[in-house]
Amino acid sequence: MYSTIYLMTKVPMYGLNKTRLSKVIGNNKAKRFTLLNIESLKKKFLKSKKHKLFFYLTPLKKFRSFSIKYYNNTVLQKGKDLGQKIWYVKSLSKQKCVIVGSDIPDITNQVINDAFKFLDTSDLVIGPTYDNGFWLIGFSNKKAINYPFKNIRWSSENTLSDLIKNLKKNNIKFKICKKLTDIDIIDDYCNYIHKV
Repeated sequence: MYSTIYLMTKVPMYGLNKTRLSKVIGNNKAKRFTLLNIESLKKKFLKSKKHKLFFYLTPLKKFRSFSIKYYNNTVLQKGKDLGQKIWYVKSLSKQKCVIVGSDIPDITNQVINDAFKFLDTSDLVIGPTYDNGFWLIGFSNKKAINYPFKNIRWSSENTLSDLIKNLKKNNIKFKICKKLTDIDIIDDYCNYIHKV
């Protein structure tokens, strides 16, 4: 039985991607970064015979034009905020699943395998980022758990700590996997450019 990876991203279209970073590097480079990283992650994940890859996409008006390349492995994002969007896609899976961002170039299959292994003995796994958010969240789906995303201060230095506080409050057993960098600011982008 497959474990499922959901790659959560905005469709790579001019003016839609990395809006904060695009103010510095421009819309074309932001779009190109998103597209190249999606393609890179797709190649990595599809090499594995252990996992099934889905693209968890937005927005609706651009969904069809991009997703046609990926046949049936697409899901449209639903929810008003990140917590609701994560919870929706979790509800689609009957077995273990992880959700990852599309702006994390250093994801490897080994890191993903480690995250799934953590789910053998925990309800949830988190991949933290250096800016106190998270690049991965995964669910074992072995039992029902309470909604863990209430009152989270999204896109802030408190995001990860708010989530962990909720998990502890709700007695949700969790593990932390490898910390990685998400590309949100110009310094991150410059470091990324020097690597590729």
